[in-house]
Amino acid sequence: MRHNRSRASAHLIILLLATCLWPTISESIPSRNKSNLKREPGAIYLEDFSKEKVELLAIKQEPIYVSSQRKRAIGQLKKGKKVTLIAMTEKQYLIRGMALHGQVKGWIFPSALQGLDKEFSNKLRTLYERKKIVDELIQNEQIALGMNTDEVIASMGKPSRKNSKLDRGGRLDTYEYSTYERVAQYRFRRDSQGNLFRQKYYVRMETGKLSVKFKNDIVESIEETEGNPLGGADLKIVPIPIELF
Repeated sequence: MRHNRSRASAHLIILLLATCLWPTISESIPSRNKSNLKREPGAIYLEDFSKEKVELLAIKQEPIYVSSQRKRAIGQLKKGKKVTLIAMTEKQYLIRGMALHGQVKGWIFPSALQGLDKEFSNKLRTLYERKKIVDELIQNEQIALGMNTDEVIASMGKPSRKNSKLDRGGRLDTYEYSTYERVAQYRFRRDSQGNLFRQKYYVRMETGKLSVKFKNDIVESIEETEGNPLGGADLKIVPIPIELF
């Protein structure tokens, strides 16, 4: 009986520890998206480029659909109410606003809304095209002139050294990185029968050092200070990010 009580107490302690630790573990997992919003392929989401809200006036009553394929209507847009623009494609907007039956989020034709400023729309598309280029660079752990500090850190990680300076021209930052590659090594081991065999393993070896200089948060130069960390590749350039508002 005592043995069973001890076992039950042990299980209870383990359960309590798991409950206490779970928020810490889950909060430490980073998310690539800025929200948990389910995304439509090819759509431009405003949260990727600004925290500012964009509101448009509904100028006519029109069906709102659950997806951009317009297969299922979820309500009728209420004329005369403001809606928040969440995303856009070439032909449709994803909005959050008031329908006849209450609050909804869905896709609608732009003609149902007050026209979006053309300059704003063009800027948003320019930023979207830039983001596609930068996302590919980050995925390949590469950097380019025109990237900002957050993008460089997303691609290369935190620098091993960082220097900052302020002058009349603004802020100057230098990030220094060591680059590495996995190199195969071999060693001899014996199996459970005493037979000798060669085992392959990998070690992380430094291949060079890189100095990245920023002016007012934008990469201005990239220098190989040791070795050949860029591997002889051509220097890449991306457009400097523009202000949306």
